[in-house]
Amino acid sequence: MEPCYLNELLPYVSISGKNILVKGVSIDSRTTVKDDIYFAIKGNRYDGHDFIKDAVSRGACAVIYSKDMHFDEQNVGSLNKVAMIKTKDAVVTLGEIARVYIEKFKNIKKVGITGSNGKTTTKEMLSSILKTKVKTLSNKGNFNNRIGLPLSVFNLDSYVNYGVFEMGTSFFGEIKILSNIIKPDVGVITNIGFSHIEEFKSLEGVLREKIDLFYNVKENGVLVVNNDDENLKYISDKNFKNKTIIRYSLKTASSDVYANNIKMSQNGTSFSLCYNEESIDIFIPAKGVFNVSNALAAASCAISLNVPFANIKMGLESFISPKMRMDTITTSNAIILINDSYNANPSSTKASIETILELYPDKKINLVLGDMLELGENSDKFHFELGKFIDNKNVNSISLLGDKSLNVANAINSKNVFYAKDKESLLLHLKKLTENDSVFLFKASRGMKLEEVYEKFCDILQ
Repeated sequence: MEPCYLNELLPYVSISGKNILVKGVSIDSRTTVKDDIYFAIKGNRYDGHDFIKDAVSRGACAVIYSKDMHFDEQNVGSLNKVAMIKTKDAVVTLGEIARVYIEKFKNIKKVGITGSNGKTTTKEMLSSILKTKVKTLSNKGNFNNRIGLPLSVFNLDSYVNYGVFEMGTSFFGEIKILSNIIKPDVGVITNIGFSHIEEFKSLEGVLREKIDLFYNVKENGVLVVNNDDENLKYISDKNFKNKTIIRYSLKTASSDVYANNIKMSQNGTSFSLCYNEESIDIFIPAKGVFNVSNALAAASCAISLNVPFANIKMGLESFISPKMRMDTITTSNAIILINDSYNANPSSTKASIETILELYPDKKINLVLGDMLELGENSDKFHFELGKFIDNKNVNSISLLGDKSLNVANAINSKNVFYAKDKESLLLHLKKLTENDSVFLFKASRGMKLEEVYEKFCDILQ
């Protein structure tokens, strides 16, 4: 964070000691340092208000809090030169301050990315492209919500040329809040799928939430649209006047940016990137046609920012895939393990299974699947449909974990299916399947923590 004065960040709040210099922000008293603003945020396990004294002792110059509290030297410590500011909601204030801070940087081009699948990978691909030219900032990991995104914004400084911000959502209105903080020059929605369908009820609800990103893109900005998505392809200039639309597609050359000659291998995927009668051959170190779609989304953003094809190729080919997205290792006895357990919904799970079947046609495919979470009242139906999908595929075995996955088992008639009540019994079963020429795909929603089984299985085989 570049140093600035507290009254600059909170122009609408009366603050005593307006010349307080701020050099950082913190939501964790353990990492608070001198001249930080400390935000006392109440979480699921901890309440930041309980640690205000610790934050002040570590040098916080200001504290944002929301509870009714009395402060004196006994319960806080020395209040000399510390601004104690009460607001209705510390999380809301964190976002408001981030919005004020980001507006200081008039020359930074900002990209906002959301979608049901692929938004993190698209963010990493675009960041890799832009970093071939100039300094680029992106939010790390899953810092894509009302706390993580503002904290990412405070990493900006005057040396940054591009800011790439992934935006997640778990309730109606969150994308509107996040995109209003960023006010992006370019917005991309990767796709509309069944993630968080428990909250949004339908694909129409998911679209209604995600589309707020496009409404908050600046005038004369760019909207990047996945022309292969049935819910997005009908977005038109009539809905978004004074904004340019760039469409990308795996399937049709009538889109602005498209792919030709897609070829998958066990090391990655090659394709020709096409735009305006130009084309360039690219190899991305990522498996799956869905990752070509992510690459097209990233390339479309880069094209809108006037990045040359050569830099796009360089960035995509040097891209490092996020963890637990088709991570692949081959053990000493030639068994292939693929960890795709970062998250899962019906469309992403089916896409991963189809990718593995295409990549390893001569091997014994073993599916290790956990529950797909947050699918709402139709969760049983979605899991049953996944089972019917698998029932028609050439797989060696299906090992399942989680209450909802029992519906997957009930839909499968002709395969070797094992349903585990817990991770320990799942691991014991997997030990029996370690035949030569075997491939294991691990896929589940993040909350299932299926990577724990994957890691223990790796240790056993290694």
